[in-house]
Amino acid sequence: MTISLCKQLDRRRQAYPNQLAYVIDDDERDNQTSIDHVFRLANGLLAAGIGKGDRIAVLSRNSVECAEAMTAILCSGASMVPVPNTATPDAQKNMLLDSAVKGLFVSDQYREAALEHFMDLPTVRCDLRFALETPCETFTDHTSWAHQFASDSPDVTMATNEEYDILYSSGTTGTPKGIIHSHLARNLLISGTQTMAFEGGRVLVSTPLYSNTTITTWWPSVWVGATQVIMRKFNADRANVLMRERQITHAMLVPVQYQRMWAASNHTSENWQSVQWLFSTSAPLSEEMKQKILTDTDAQLLEFYGLTEGGVATTLVARKAAELGKLGSVGQVQPGGELKILSETGEVLGPNEAGEIVGRTGIMSDGYLNREEATRAMHWLDEDGQLFYRSGDVGYLDEDGWLFLSDRIKDMILSGGQNIYATDLEQVLNAMSDVVDAAVVAKPSDAWGETPWAFVVKNAGSQRSGDDIRLDANSQLSPIQAIAGVTLVDELPRSDIGKILKRQLRDTF
Repeated sequence: MTISLCKQLDRRRQAYPNQLAYVIDDDERDNQTSIDHVFRLANGLLAAGIGKGDRIAVLSRNSVECAEAMTAILCSGASMVPVPNTATPDAQKNMLLDSAVKGLFVSDQYREAALEHFMDLPTVRCDLRFALETPCETFTDHTSWAHQFASDSPDVTMATNEEYDILYSSGTTGTPKGIIHSHLARNLLISGTQTMAFEGGRVLVSTPLYSNTTITTWWPSVWVGATQVIMRKFNADRANVLMRERQITHAMLVPVQYQRMWAASNHTSENWQSVQWLFSTSAPLSEEMKQKILTDTDAQLLEFYGLTEGGVATTLVARKAAELGKLGSVGQVQPGGELKILSETGEVLGPNEAGEIVGRTGIMSDGYLNREEATRAMHWLDEDGQLFYRSGDVGYLDEDGWLFLSDRIKDMILSGGQNIYATDLEQVLNAMSDVVDAAVVAKPSDAWGETPWAFVVKNAGSQRSGDDIRLDANSQLSPIQAIAGVTLVDELPRSDIGKILKRQLRDTF
């Protein structure tokens, strides 16, 4: 089976040349202009000998230029490597070395770091160093370079087993690893959104373009032809304005973004009147926040739980879940998938028994690039030899097959020989009216081995001390769950897609 992004874009350019492809700040770019540029770039890469089996990296802030470069790489048949711009230059260099990229697109903010750290990369060709914004002696202006080439469709087709991208982990679970996705895995995203009216929609892009969270809606939007409204950097007040002014129909937002948009002074239900589909992923969306979204909007809300690596994947259809009293769940396994819950000894557990979540679906990556040991460690085989991926998360399936999360294995607190789930404690803290955000981690203890310690962000009007909050929480928890202390902070450290960086909190002890 083969697929062709080039044919998709060429048909759209002919049928809807004036439809907007991208909006950012006050700039608008129509299909004709955008696809012409994408094809010129792709044809230039092909003329330079780039194609199937090659990899090209993009290191950029959110921009139309970044999105178009990513699309052009795919149209050339090469694999794209979007580099996390929040990683250190040394980590970025290691990613580029690991993926053996032959070319690099860079935006202005990261050019100096590239000039200092990336010039000795053995695989990056001097003629394939491109500036997405301001050119210099080392980085060629990508627009003027592209204008040397025709805007005809490159007419490249891809087999579904060929490489689409390599995504590097955000680093919240240790050393970043490159996750390989095939065109089959990515095109299953498109088939999964066929009933969601992306074609002709207006999609808010508020998370980094290099993240799997963003690609979940960016790629279907590119494929079917939605207008994408890009935010260079998320701001809750600005996002609320865009929802209303740009009549957004689809938005992928991480939980902390929903929280901040609802807490913003300009939040009203009128902002959300045009919205048809809302999505959430990267961290659990609280039951309270889900209920607010369902109350204030008419949109369908889907929560996705899963791994960038694939294998483990569930979807919560929030309105259905609310009717069934399952809103605290992360949903049911996606069609064609299977989940199991394992004990510490690897036995398969029954309903309502908590253990490690493992799964298999149609969307499974090809593992980690150049990391055979890490790839094998992710694998679990059932008695029939079927491959499942380990999640590293603890949860349970109820008697109806709905998945409920407890914690990440590494975030569990072992106190006095008892496992304590930090999420249980965080739910109690976050339910307090004067608590804006909370995280609980393990603090070393001579008496218990580990003991729960909370980091709490209060709202500006709260007069309570950390000890007041601790005593309130402990009155609602069992003795074994008792929080040993509370540290009040202005904000919690988070990754670029909203995950709390608990390692940084543990490092304070």
